Order: sequence, then C-alpha cells, then structure tokens
Amino acid sequence: MPRHTGSGLARRAAMTLAALARDDEVDLIVVPVVGGELSPPDHVLREAARVHILPLGEHLDPHVALISRLTDPLERARAMERYPKPFLARFCTVASAGAVFDWARIRPPSMVHVMRLYLAPLVDPFLRLAPAARPEMVLDLDDDELETRTRLADLRRLRGEEEAARHEEWERAKYETYAHRYLAAFDRVSLANPVDAERLGRQFPAARTAVVPNGVLPPDHVPRHEPSIEGPLRLLFVGTLEYLPNADAVDFLCTTIRTALHRLSSYEIAIDIVGAGGDHLAGRFGRLEDVRLHGYAPCLAPFYAAADVAIVPIRAGGGTRLKILEAFAHRVPVVSTALGAEGLGAADGGELLIGDSAASIARACLRIKSDPALARHLAGRAGVLVAQSHGLDAVAAALRRLRGAKV
Repeated sequence: MPRHTGSGLARRAAMTLAALARDDEVDLIVVPVVGGELSPPDHVLREAARVHILPLGEHLDPHVALISRLTDPLERARAMERYPKPFLARFCTVASAGAVFDWARIRPPSMVHVMRLYLAPLVDPFLRLAPAARPEMVLDLDDDELETRTRLADLRRLRGEEEAARHEEWERAKYETYAHRYLAAFDRVSLANPVDAERLGRQFPAARTAVVPNGVLPPDHVPRHEPSIEGPLRLLFVGTLEYLPNADAVDFLCTTIRTALHRLSSYEIAIDIVGAGGDHLAGRFGRLEDVRLHGYAPCLAPFYAAADVAIVPIRAGGGTRLKILEAFAHRVPVVSTALGAEGLGAADGGELLIGDSAASIARACLRIKSDPALARHLAGRAGVLVAQSHGLDAVAAALRRLRGAKV
C-alpha cells in the first residue's frame, strides 16, 4: 500500500501515486506480496479514483502450494530453488493477470504503470494487445534487481552466510530471465538511480530506460538544535531492520564503527536506531549503554531534531536511499558509505561526508561534531538538493517525461 512512511517500496509508491494524480485519474491495484497494513491511508483515498487489493489467498501459484507441503526443510528449499519465478512473483499467475485485466477493463486505462519487475506478469494481457489497442506501458524497476542481488550475495558471503548467498544468486538468475522477457516489452523502464539506468541500458539495449528519482515530502516542521561541540556525539540510523542491508549496517555501526569512535575520540557516544523489525538485534546490542533500539516510530522528527549526524553505513542494496533524502529534508548532516549515497547527486564535502571503512566513517562523524560550521554547510546544501531534485515536483516532472513513448 502506498505510504509516506515505512518501507522504501511503500514510499516510492506513495510519491508515484501523488505525482500521477496531479495530471490523471489513477486506479490503484495493490498486490500485497510484501505484507504491510492494507487499509488505504487518507492520502490514497484522496489521490486514487478507485482502489482494488488483489486477494492473495485466491492466487498463490499451485506449484508453490505443493512445495509448501513438503515436510523436509532441505527438500523444500531445493524445490524452491528449482521454482522458475522470483519468490515475490509467486502470486502472479495467469488467473491473477486475468483478474487484473478484467478489473481494469471496467475503465480502460490510457497508461499502465507497474511497480517492480516481479509484478510484470500481471500485465501480460495488456502486453499481448495489438499496438493500436494497447495502453502506454511503464515498468518502474526502482532498482537494478540483478546488481542488487549480486551485492546481497557478496554481503552474505562477507558475513559467512554461504547458503543464503547461493539463494540470492538463484533469485538473481530468475530476475535475469524476467529482465530478458519484459524490459524490451514495455514502452519505458524507469529506475531511481541513474547509475542503475545506465548499467541496465548497456545490458539490455532494447530497453528504453529513464530515471524517476526517489522523493520525499518536506516535513511540516524542522526543529533543529544548533550544531555544537558540547555534549555527546548523537548518531541516528533509520531503516526497516528486517531488510538485510539495514540490519548489516546496524551490525557494522554497533561493532566496528562504534569501537573506532571510542578509540579516536573522548566524546561520549549516543547511538539511536529507529525502525521496525529489530527484535533480532536487541539481544546483541540492546544492553550496550550507548545504543538505544527504539523500534518503529510513526514520527521521526524528534529523532532528527536530536541528532548530530544521520549515519548510513550501508554495504549492499540498490536504488537510492530514502533515509538520506529524509535526513536532508530535516537538515541533519549525513555520513554515508559511497554505495549508500549512490545516485542521489550528493557530493562528498558538499551535501554529505562519505567514508567506507569504520575508521573513515568515524572520523567523518567526528569532523561534523567538532566543526559546527561544517555541519551547517552540509545541512544547508543538502536541504537545497532535496528540495530541487527529490521533491514531489521533481518526481512529477520525471513521470511526465515518460509519456508519449509508446512503440
């Protein structure tokens, strides 16, 4: 369900819906394969002319249903390895596609906008229409799933999780099959990150790629304390902690980076970690006196207001980081890995500071704490960047540029 809080997928969907609704009547079909609250929030009820939620209980692939009956976990895992679709596509059956097509035919669309590659099979009936009868077709990949899965496999191996790394590689192969099948079939293929768009354009030259940036709404109020060399160094990490790159970033932060901070400085350290799904981290880090796990918070403004630095030590993932854009919008200085900042148009020393080793990340955080003028410079430049390039106006303009590309 599109929401302006929560996971990156929900938030990109919310900005896309808001931008499309500026120019068109939008019928929204939600396929809740990644769960989440399904009651449409008020902004969805305002922006969508109709909302339909595909009932997943009626549409699970019978092949997956049979696999789920296997009692041996190893046999079940091997059977899922041989399953030809990405795991998140297990509800995208011929019957599902027919149900979507029948619902949409009540008010035939001029454009169909599909979010994420794994949902592409749901619009097969549209793609089979004669060119003159077919609506314009846009596939929003968000990120380059092939590169993301490769990075996730590498991260799993770095963490000693060989079986999980192989699983990521199996999923990557399935997404590659989908990419060959679907990318050239759509009129436009959009991504959040220009680096991803360029890479996929080289790999799939028949795909007509474009960039639609991730965006955030400006906060209603930006309460900020003045940067000061006094008091503890307050670091903030925000993210859904069930997602491996975020959980790994917290691990990296609370172990190696935290150790480097204590070694390099006499500052007292206070680390706030905010995000759903962190129960598995509580046993490891919940007892550290300088680490606080807050769980899900519906309002992040107080955490941003108290932070000296929003820290993003991400070592895998794809697309662009909404957590950085959100920190920019709250005028909080950011320290990120190069991968974390990829694709945002933010420069090291301009809008944020970049470090990839624990020591370089720790030194960057300490630079900001010890130099209030630098903190103000970064926050000011970042605020301008997010307002100009990652607000609703920028997203709407990028989506308008996708129109008229029907082939």
